Amino acid sequence: MMKYYSVRIQVDFDTPRDMPPLTSSGKTWRSVGYFQSFYCTEKSKEKAKQLTFCFYKENETNPGSCKFRFERSAWMRGLTKREQLSIVSHDLTDEMFENRNKIGIWFVGNIEHYVSEADYASLMIEYADY
Repeated sequence: MMKYYSVRIQVDFDTPRDMPPLTSSGKTWRSVGYFQSFYCTEKSKEKAKQLTFCFYKENETNPGSCKFRFERSAWMRGLTKREQLSIVSHDLTDEMFENRNKIGIWFVGNIEHYVSEADYASLMIEYADY
């Protein structure tokens, strides 16, 4: 039986990065890091983690200026339908799911940026004034 791994990484920036303006406010904002999820088909969770780490190094703007860690790695078995996944994304196509038995990463989730607690608090105060 094939094993599938859900690997979620967390990347913390050494210094916050300016992000494009939000459509809701039109204001730029500063991110202190991001999460990203991956689905992998591999023989071991360590190999799945290595695949995601290689993806990170190849795609991160400045990998040396970040702290990288795995938030969780869990294996799934008996996966026969997309609906069995805990997070079903619109970006995960039927074709990607059907080809999941190929070795390697078969789905890369969107990057989910986050802000510092101080920036979040200041944003909440700003919106409370409306």
